[in-house]
Amino acid sequence: MRRASEKWILIAWITSLCLAVSGIACAQEVVAVLSAELGPYREALEGLQEALGHSVTPIPITEGTPRISLETRVVVAFGGKAAQWSYPDRIVLIYGMAPGTTLGLRDRKGFSIEVNILPRAETLLEKLKELQPNLKRLAVLWSSKSVEDYLSEIRKASESIGLEILSERLNSPGDLPDRLRALFGKVDALWLLPDPPLVNSQTVSTLKEYSWSNDIPFYAPTAGFVQQGATASISSSFREIGRAAGMAARKVLEGELAQGTVYPEKTEVTVSIPSAESAGLHIPPEALRKADKVLP
Repeated sequence: MRRASEKWILIAWITSLCLAVSGIACAQEVVAVLSAELGPYREALEGLQEALGHSVTPIPITEGTPRISLETRVVVAFGGKAAQWSYPDRIVLIYGMAPGTTLGLRDRKGFSIEVNILPRAETLLEKLKELQPNLKRLAVLWSSKSVEDYLSEIRKASESIGLEILSERLNSPGDLPDRLRALFGKVDALWLLPDPPLVNSQTVSTLKEYSWSNDIPFYAPTAGFVQQGATASISSSFREIGRAAGMAARKVLEGELAQGTVYPEKTEVTVSIPSAESAGLHIPPEALRKADKVLP
């Protein structure tokens, strides 16, 4: 009995040491690297652990170079800095919450799997049509090459529901006012992709003013912008992104997945009734009932 007790004390000591020492990863098949000790990354970590069914050693990149043990097969990186770190080629890298980052075989010799922060294209357009049934022409605002693949998926998904996609690429946020003036009378709604060069408070403010002045709904990439005047957002929670990463990690360990893009299974719809009214949109009661959060 005494030996068993001493064994568990030793295990506990080793575990605490792994967590305390900077840059060291425990001997786990899956480890998580965080860009910072921030709430969103912690929420994603919780989702990752839920999907895996066990705890995962978190390694904040702020503590120095992540040192990956030989037993580790998968690194799950949350945030752009963590995703762009140099990992051993034998490691399968799963990364999320890193908008603007796209890693392929040209970027690293090892396999990489992206967890998109957006839901599948079909799901997103379906939710938009529920909020705005008469939506026929949607202007998509973007800038970076990193979102081109998702935009292609949007175009494909739009064909089956009779939705015209107007791809509006901007060189910088400064191009937005002139582009919006050119779009007047040509679109039924605006959607801003989660593209880092464009997503800032000034862009959101400009889109809100245009939306409210011209009765054109503005759909945002995150729920936070709905509080700033966007009509609605269709997104995934940080926990759900972590859960998707965990499911991908399980498939990697089972030999079923090695490269590509995965999507969160659950979406969150946030709606602002005042903003919708200001944009001339009457959201059907059924869509409001199905929304995850409604701002009165």
